[in-house]
Amino acid sequence: MGLADEMKSLSEEMLSSFKDRVKDKEELVANVGKKLQQYRNEQQDTAKTISANAAELQNNLALGEKDRQEKYNQLIGSIQKDIKSIEEDVKGVKASSNALIKDFSAARKIMSNDLDKFFSEENKLRADNEQSRMADYELYIGKISDEVSSIFNYTNEILEKFGSEHKEMSADLRKELNDNRNERFEYTHALLKSIQGRIAEISNENLNAARKLKTDMDKGEADRLKEYNALFDKISHEVTELRNSTSNLLDNYSKDRSKGAEHWKEMQEQIAAIRSGEQVAAPEIVEKKVEKGEIKAEVAVPVAKELPVFEEKAAPVIVEAPKVVEESNLEDKILNYINNHSQGVKVSDMEEPLHETRMKIGFAAKCLLDAGKVSKVDNLYYPIKKTFH
Repeated sequence: MGLADEMKSLSEEMLSSFKDRVKDKEELVANVGKKLQQYRNEQQDTAKTISANAAELQNNLALGEKDRQEKYNQLIGSIQKDIKSIEEDVKGVKASSNALIKDFSAARKIMSNDLDKFFSEENKLRADNEQSRMADYELYIGKISDEVSSIFNYTNEILEKFGSEHKEMSADLRKELNDNRNERFEYTHALLKSIQGRIAEISNENLNAARKLKTDMDKGEADRLKEYNALFDKISHEVTELRNSTSNLLDNYSKDRSKGAEHWKEMQEQIAAIRSGEQVAAPEIVEKKVEKGEIKAEVAVPVAKELPVFEEKAAPVIVEAPKVVEESNLEDKILNYINNHSQGVKVSDMEEPLHETRMKIGFAAKCLLDAGKVSKVDNLYYPIKKTFH
């Protein structure tokens, strides 16, 4: 969070706190007003109740006075009637009646005095209660005024304290901002300096890497050319050996056929001599040189001529033809090796065991594959009996 955001958040919190205090103050003033209005309403209700009670009391007193007046008039009338009726008979009743009237008047006066005393005491008590209520009211109003004054004083003190703290905080923030600005300037300067140094180092490293890469590429190109020349020389040497071995193989084959034809001719001559009873000297063995151009020409086998038949026939001698044991050639070796490795074998794997070049082995294996004697999957040769899914 930046300094501007912190200052904004702090100002919002201060404004919210000030609004809450103003709101609390307004609520307090509203509550005081409500309390005063409630007290005023209670005073008015009390005054109305007292007035109603006084009016009711006056009505009751007036009603009682009227009833007493009526009863008194009735009593006086009856007394007068009695007095008239008994005035002649009993004069002493008049005296008693006069005494009774006097007693009644005295009682009436006593009753009036009691009523006056009751009303005076009631008025005095009500006045005393009114004075005590007014004293309590003034004390309560004084407490409320003191509390309101203390609230105003506390609010003013808080505002003054807030103002002084705000000034101190502003000064501290200004100082901190200056310090942070200087620190950021120094840090940025140092960072730019380090970045420039690092860029220079990276440039030097890239330049050295480029030089090293160029040197490695030149060296690698020279090594590849050297390896290519060596491989090409090896291939040329193997091709030359293959040609020489093929030529020697054909030369040996031609020589073997020539020798075989000479031996066959010699055998026929010996058979003919035996049949004629003559002694035939062993012919000299003359090797015939076969030119390379005559390799493919078949050697003519001479046909034995019919000899003259004598009268006495000699017992025929059965001469068995000599058996030529052929050595297993390279294809047989490769076929035998593949048949012994049912898991599959590569051409490079047969190079060392068979002591032949890879090119000869590959050519012979290709001939076996074309002849259907072996099968091939990817770079592996398998016996023909193995099936793949």
